Amino acid sequence: MTPVQISLWTILGAALVISVVTDVLRQRILDIVTYPLVVIALGVRLWSEGVGDLDTGLISGLVSGVGLAALLLPGALRGKMGWGDVKLMGGVGAVLGFPAVMAAGAFISLAGFFQAVVTIIWKGEVWDTLAAAGRRWAVRARLLRADTAPMTQRHIPYGVAIALGTFWAMWWQQSNSS
Repeated sequence: MTPVQISLWTILGAALVISVVTDVLRQRILDIVTYPLVVIALGVRLWSEGVGDLDTGLISGLVSGVGLAALLLPGALRGKMGWGDVKLMGGVGAVLGFPAVMAAGAFISLAGFFQAVVTIIWKGEVWDTLAAAGRRWAVRARLLRADTAPMTQRHIPYGVAIALGTFWAMWWQQSNSS
């Protein structure tokens, strides 16, 4: 592992830990964490590797950051996910670059799935969640009117899944590079 990679991973690790804490405690991922993460990651990539291509340098960070953030864009546009999650994913992609970002996307998705299942079971909301899914289906199938099917909003801090999936991807990348 190069000193540049160590520094980027250290900065990413700190940003992820801070984001998990603020997401769990205040339901926010802070811009003061995500914007500098993206700028530093892209700046270090440009400085150390140049403009590069899909596998290295600035282009790798840009493409990976935009690509990973785009995974959460539909949820954020519909108000189902916070924009801080989107920006944090962009920072993760900018640091990891291609192809590690592919593993990160998969591992973050898996961590998010398991986090949601555990949270729903832990809070005893399995039947409420299934009933809400059935109501949403019935509204879409026009079996119920939208105003007769109240939807409860649940907060599951996705910053936790982003952090767990990213650390998993970092471990996977390091263990497969040896």
